[in-house]
Amino acid sequence: MKNIAIKLYMMMMHVLGFVFGRFPIQQKVVMLISFPENPAAILREMEKSHFTPETIVFYDPRLNVDGMARNFMRSLPKTNGNLIKLMFHLSTAKVVVTDNYFAELAGVKWRENMECVQIWHADGALKKFGWEDKTAQERSESDKNRFQAVYKTFSKVLAGSDEMGEIFKRSFLLKDEQLLKLGVPRTDYYFDEQAIERNKAIGLEKYKIQDKKVLLYAPTFRDEALSEAKLDLDIAAMKAALGNEYKLLLKLHPSMMTDLAKQADDFCVYVEKEAELEAILPIVDVLITDYSSIPFEFAFFEKPMIFFAYDLKAYDASRGLADGYLDTIPGPLCKTTAEVIAAVENQAINVDEIREFSARWNKYSDGESSKRFVDFLQSEMARE
Repeated sequence: MKNIAIKLYMMMMHVLGFVFGRFPIQQKVVMLISFPENPAAILREMEKSHFTPETIVFYDPRLNVDGMARNFMRSLPKTNGNLIKLMFHLSTAKVVVTDNYFAELAGVKWRENMECVQIWHADGALKKFGWEDKTAQERSESDKNRFQAVYKTFSKVLAGSDEMGEIFKRSFLLKDEQLLKLGVPRTDYYFDEQAIERNKAIGLEKYKIQDKKVLLYAPTFRDEALSEAKLDLDIAAMKAALGNEYKLLLKLHPSMMTDLAKQADDFCVYVEKEAELEAILPIVDVLITDYSSIPFEFAFFEKPMIFFAYDLKAYDASRGLADGYLDTIPGPLCKTTAEVIAAVENQAINVDEIREFSARWNKYSDGESSKRFVDFLQSEMARE
C-alpha cells in the first residue's frame, strides 16, 4: 500500500513538473530545507551583501524559522497544502538550494539554465548515507530509481573539505567538477567571538548552570527510535558519579518523532529538539555523542569528546559507519555507561588530535564560507 502511495505521489510530481516546466524561468532563489543553520547563514550574508533577489523558502514544518525571516524572502511550510506552490516555484527558479533528500526534486523538469545546489546539513560524516547507506541496497528497484533521480538533480554540491567531497562523490555518484569546495556556511559562526560569548551567557542563564561543568549528550537517531524515544545511557548512574561536578544536557536528534518522558531534575536538563546546536555548544565542556556530525563543529572549541557507541557493530551492519570510523574519532570509544563515566573522570584532552581532526574536515571553513557561497549564487543568477 505504501509503495502504491509513493508511486501515485511521484506521478503527480511529474505531472506538475511537466506543466510548470512550460512556464518561463524567473530570477528567483528557492530554498528547500530540513535544518535551519546553513540556510540562515546564507540568508544573513545575502542581506549583508545587498544581494536580495526574490527568495522563497519551503521548510520542514517542525522547524522554527522565525530567526531566518528577511524582508526579501517568503517562507512556507512544506506541507501537502503547499504542494502545488512548491512544484511551481521549484520548476521556475533560476537556482534551487536544498539541504537534504527531497523526492519532489525528481519531478522537476530541469532546464539547461537552472541550478540545483545541494548544501547538505552537516560538515562531515561518521555514518554512511546516500548510496553508501547499506539500507539503500536493500530497497526495491523503484525506490533505487527514485533515489538516483533525486541525486541526479544536484548540479553542484557544497563541501567543507576534500574528505567530505569524496564522500559526496560516492554517496551521490558525482563527478569532481560538481563539488563546490567553498566551506560550510553554518561554521562561520565559530569565528564570531562576540556571538559565541553572547550565546554562552544566554545558555548558562537559560539552563541555570552555576559553578558546574556541562556535559552534552547528543546521540544520532536510530531507525527504530524514530517513533519511540529511549536512552541507553544510564542517567541515574551518571548523576550518582558526576552530579556534584557536572550538569548534563540531553539533546535528541530533531528527526525523532517523540520525546522522552521529562522529569524535573537538578542534574539532567532536556534540551528542546528544535534548539539550535550552535547556541548550545559554547557552554559545553565535554561532548558525548556517537555517529552524529556534531563533533565536526565542536572541534572548533578544542574540548574533549567521548564517543558512546554502545551499538557499534549493529549500527555498522545495518546503516554503515564511515570508513575508518575508529581511526577518525578524536576521543575515546565507550560501549557502557561505566566507561563513559570513567572517560569523563579521567579525560585527557589531546589538543593536537582534535586540531588535526578539525583541519581535515573543516579545511575550507574559515569564517568566509557564507560570503563565498553568496558570491557563487550571484554569479549563477547573472548567468544567461
